[in-house]
Amino acid sequence: MHIKNTIPAQFITNCALLKNIENSLLQENKTVDDLQLISEINQRLQIESNEILADIYLQALDILRCGIRH
Repeated sequence: MHIKNTIPAQFITNCALLKNIENSLLQENKTVDDLQLISEINQRLQIESNEILADIYLQALDILRCGIRH
């Protein structure tokens, strides 16, 4: 997928959309890590029809994947 709509990377990790996902995962699992966020965002991306939201999800995935240390 190609990202058409972007916001500055420094705002992605603190955006309300991702905070809502984190809070949902916290309520379900009592903990949240990058792998859980990646999985949840991937699931949401698969059903997202709004191009702007899909692009935010893609940006978030890029940032989260870069942050994972093996």
